[in-house]
Amino acid sequence: MSIESILSSCVALLILTAAMGVVYAIYSAVKARKQKDYFAEIHRELAVGQRVAFAGGLYGKLVRVGKETCDVEIKSGVVVEVSRYAIQKIVK
Repeated sequence: MSIESILSSCVALLILTAAMGVVYAIYSAVKARKQKDYFAEIHRELAVGQRVAFAGGLYGKLVRVGKETCDVEIKSGVVVEVSRYAIQKIVK
């Protein structure tokens, strides 16, 4: 094997790796934008009386919606103050 063939193989591998990196970066950016839009919509739609779910599987009903925090009734009579950004989805 000559040095030219080794060098051309390395360049081809480098180009392939760079192309895969660009595709992954674009895919990640699109996915992050969709997720950002999803959570922005959820936080705009928060209203008292809605059932919400948290990442840990906890469900509750909104009692108060503030700018940074919300009061959530977990079980009859138990009200917990949580960060507004801890809410993962609105249960319909």
